[in-house]
Amino acid sequence: MYISKWWGDLIGGSDDSLILIDYLEQSDLTDVTLNHILKDFGFDILLSEGDLKKGGNIGFDRRSANGMFRVEIDIACSALIDLSAIVLESLKSGYVDLHDLDEARQSRKLYIDASDETRNQLRDELNKFSRHPLSYDLAKLVPADDMRKLAEQAKMIADELL
Repeated sequence: MYISKWWGDLIGGSDDSLILIDYLEQSDLTDVTLNHILKDFGFDILLSEGDLKKGGNIGFDRRSANGMFRVEIDIACSALIDLSAIVLESLKSGYVDLHDLDEARQSRKLYIDASDETRNQLRDELNKFSRHPLSYDLAKLVPADDMRKLAEQAKMIADELL
């Protein structure tokens, strides 16, 4: 997996990471668009406002045997970094396999179509985060050294999302 150098600790290692994978797993499609993912979660609104520091009410509606229920993301900036890594995996490998992201999942390959415009949105947000990581709400939960390391990783992902 191309993103294995980042995935599994600071990136891809949270409950919000698993929520992203749940979302991808419930999709009936093998090709999904980044625009669709951003809209389904509400990231599109946060990105248009240009500030993920405090997050917001984002999530998606999940199907279950008992109907639909809302699954919410706790830390928007962290989830966006995770999503950016997943998009990068799809771009570099041609697909993302859900089993590679979470070994408890069945192998299922998806391609995420990301336009230049949406990749640039991700890059802009990752670059903002990398410049001032301690100004995000996530810094209240994560030690400063880990925040700086996450900022470095976010910058590397941003640079590769060209």
